Amino acid sequence: MWGILADVVGRFLPERRSIVQLSFSLADPARLEDLFSRAGFHDIRIEKQKREGVIDSFDEYWEPIEAGTGSVPQIYLMLPEAERNAVREEVKTRLAEYESGGRLHMSVEMLIGSGCA
Repeated sequence: MWGILADVVGRFLPERRSIVQLSFSLADPARLEDLFSRAGFHDIRIEKQKREGVIDSFDEYWEPIEAGTGSVPQIYLMLPEAERNAVREEVKTRLAEYESGGRLHMSVEMLIGSGCA
């Protein structure tokens, strides 16, 4: 859901790429488990969850980005208008594969970690 946006924004602002990708830095179950372990947790459980949803249109998807909701949209807003337009068009083109009947059928995957202290 947000990976395409992060990828495109990171290419337009390579000096901010590490910040743009930060929200994906805990995508490795082994790394997350290691962090829990080093923090003193035991009986650690890492579970992957996937949430699916439908967004009524690309414009609805794009509204919070233009509003600067979240870290990646905040970085996106640093771009000059012409580059923001280019980012928007590239993201729209790449999201077209998730479109059906004008609606975006998207998902987000996350790791949920738990343990006992």
